Amino acid sequence: MELKEIAAGHGRRESDAHDCAFAPLLDWEDVMRDEREDSLGFARRATLALLTQSGAGLLASFGGDKQKGLEEAGRTVALFHAHLRRQVWFADVAEKRLGRAAEALAAAG
Repeated sequence: MELKEIAAGHGRRESDAHDCAFAPLLDWEDVMRDEREDSLGFARRATLALLTQSGAGLLASFGGDKQKGLEEAGRTVALFHAHLRRQVWFADVAEKRLGRAAEALAAAG
C-alpha cells in the first residue's frame, strides 16, 4: 500500500503523503557497529529481513556490481543457519536428558 492510499483513506489531502519524509533509522556506521557488537543478532535480523524482500527486490539489491554484497549476505545467513543447527542439537540433548530423568523418577517410584 502506498502512502497516497493511506492518506486518501484518512481524509487527508493526497499531496500530504508526498510531503512525508522519514529520517533513516540507521546509517551505514550503525549497521557496521551492530554487526561487530552482535554478529549473531545481526545475522538473525539480516536473515529475517531477506525473507521480506521480493525476488525483484533481491535482484535489485544484489545485481550488477554488488556481487560482494551477495556473498557477504550468504555468509551472514550461513552463520545464522549454523547457530540454529547448534540450538537444535542443544534442544535434542536437553530432551534426551529430560527423558532419562523421567525414566529414573518413574523407576524410583
